[in-house]
Amino acid sequence: MKKKKYLDFMIRFFTGLIYVVSIIFSIEKGEKTFRIVMMLLSFLCLFEFLLILKTSITLIKITSLFFLFSIFMDFFMEKEKGLIPYVICFIPYSIIFLIIQLFSNKYSHKEKIAQASHLIFGLVYIIMPFYLASYIYAIIHHGKQLILGVFILIWTNDSLSYLIGKKWGKRKIAISISPKKSIEGVIGGIFFCIILGFLLYKIWGNKYWFILSFTVPIFSTIGDLVESTIKRSFSVKNSGVWFPGHGGFLDRLDSFIFVIPIIATVVTSLVYIF
Repeated sequence: MKKKKYLDFMIRFFTGLIYVVSIIFSIEKGEKTFRIVMMLLSFLCLFEFLLILKTSITLIKITSLFFLFSIFMDFFMEKEKGLIPYVICFIPYSIIFLIIQLFSNKYSHKEKIAQASHLIFGLVYIIMPFYLASYIYAIIHHGKQLILGVFILIWTNDSLSYLIGKKWGKRKIAISISPKKSIEGVIGGIFFCIILGFLLYKIWGNKYWFILSFTVPIFSTIGDLVESTIKRSFSVKNSGVWFPGHGGFLDRLDSFIFVIPIIATVVTSLVYIF
């Protein structure tokens, strides 16, 4: 039994480590690499999301075609075009998706509306945060540091809240949604993020790290619960099997997806309004 637990822990640790190293590498490599990685991850998360919601396989194939084509365009373009290739592909993709739904004879009108709503919700819930991350990295002053710091805060919160909750967690925060998540774990994650936020302020000198040090873990936890709610609504345990011990891409990035829009709001407010 102990050997199995140790093996599970090591698998979880190394798959998580590979993921972390990959993200840090993309951030340090430069804007284009980071953007392509973000768009690739957005596609994989949307792909898993549509599978969870039992979306038509034909529509998922169309989604894959347009997203992969936009990523290839960005990869092979010599001139820097930013997010333009993705916007160019995004508009016809949305139109074709909705047209196919409109003229499909396989589904009732109610089912057609459900399929279309899956697309719209997926674009807002998943794709927009990755667009915002790329925008923050490229446009906002010290955007590279901001993205890296946010990822570090999310990883710290996820890891420490999990370990503290596993060791001392007694009071469950939402047992019907996420049985393993405890109040003690959440408080522990926030506590260590606040300490980390102070260290990031000392390193980079930006005062917004004090705000982000407690807003990131709070909304990170909410993001995790939102994704868990979606999965439980469709009787799915994990969004995928890409990361043994963690689940799929959506399982790994659910916190990031929910946090980034909040970060974009906070930072742009501080920079451009106040």
